[in-house]
Amino acid sequence: PLIKGEPGARSPQEAYFFYWGSELQAVRMGRWKLHFPHEYRTLAGQPGGKGGRPAEYQTAQIDLALFDLVADPGETTDVKAQHPDVVHKIQQLADRIRDDLGDSRLKIEGKGRRQPGRL
Repeated sequence: PLIKGEPGARSPQEAYFFYWGSELQAVRMGRWKLHFPHEYRTLAGQPGGKGGRPAEYQTAQIDLALFDLVADPGETTDVKAQHPDVVHKIQQLADRIRDDLGDSRLKIEGKGRRQPGRL
């Protein structure tokens, strides 16, 4: 039902956690996505390349930002000031996952981390 976009279909997960390497960069909970401060690569509005050659990326920075993915799927308008309760709830989820998996940006090891190839 969820893949087909059927009415009333719900995700079985409370939230999805976006890591880049060992850095937690964002959390999606339903219609909301909270970005934590991080650097990212962007084309900054320039075309994606020509003749099979990629365009040069630039590095940009995003601060703490909340997006309503239903109203703003392009993530252009930060609505954290209008929804502090949502920010708080997602930050609590992020704290739980950081406790388990860690977050290199905040120098949190994560109690559930293990050496590769070990159980």
